[in-house]
Amino acid sequence: MTGKLASMTGFGEAQGFVSPRLAVRVRLWSVNSKGLEISLRFVPRGDFPELELALRHRLGERVQRGRVVLVVELKRTDFHGLFRLNWNVAEALVHQLADKPESVTLAPLQLGELMNVPGFLEQLEEELAPEERQGVMGLVEGALAELEARRAEEARLLLPALLAELERLEAFVASLAREGEQVRAAILRRLRERLATLIQGGVEEGRVVQEAALLAERCDVAEEQARLAAHLEHFRRLLQEGGAVGRKLDFLAQEMLREINTAAAKVREVGFGMWVVEAKAAAERLREQCANLL
Repeated sequence: MTGKLASMTGFGEAQGFVSPRLAVRVRLWSVNSKGLEISLRFVPRGDFPELELALRHRLGERVQRGRVVLVVELKRTDFHGLFRLNWNVAEALVHQLADKPESVTLAPLQLGELMNVPGFLEQLEEELAPEERQGVMGLVEGALAELEARRAEEARLLLPALLAELERLEAFVASLAREGEQVRAAILRRLRERLATLIQGGVEEGRVVQEAALLAERCDVAEEQARLAAHLEHFRRLLQEGGAVGRKLDFLAQEMLREINTAAAKVREVGFGMWVVEAKAAAERLREQCANLL
């Protein structure tokens, strides 16, 4: 096996202090997607371009495929230097109040009112020290490890269902091999019986038999049987190899469904339709399950 089979669905979390003043909680989850989509959010909102670039790069290295959401929650334990009171704003307001008419009576200005004056209270832009950025990266690594473990576990739980569908399709291929010749012989026999009246009407017997044989040949499903068997063998081999094989498995499931439909179009014998319905349902379920795999 060259790699673990993995689902695209999973969740990971890690938290801890990255400095005496800052605790961080990292939440990471992923769901199915055709490619890799990364959504990154800081809570509270902040502008950390270097850290965001590093996080996106690391997620791209480890996740490979899926819609991934990363939420980094920053929780300060020390709020020193986070806010600034602009007293010049308050001073300008006091000067304006000094010019008020004497007939207007106002209560003394309180800090609570000042807090609502635009520009008086300013929240400074959050900045992370290099060691804090490194701490966040470490927590993300822990969340990634949990995410990967859960994705592998989900794929492990999915594997028996995949193998069960493969067995159903392999049984269908065996039925094609076992019954195919009998089906073709039955078609040829009925054609001869139905065209016997034409022979009595003057149509050359050799020509009727030749046309019947050609039609029976067109009903031969040996090629579909061989291609289905090859696809199933390839599918099993990819499952054993593991790794990012979801797209390949999805393609093979589509090809299997195409071969089943082709065989169904060729042979319309009573009883054969039931095999086809079961095989198509198995191939559809197989494809749906493959959509969950990395």
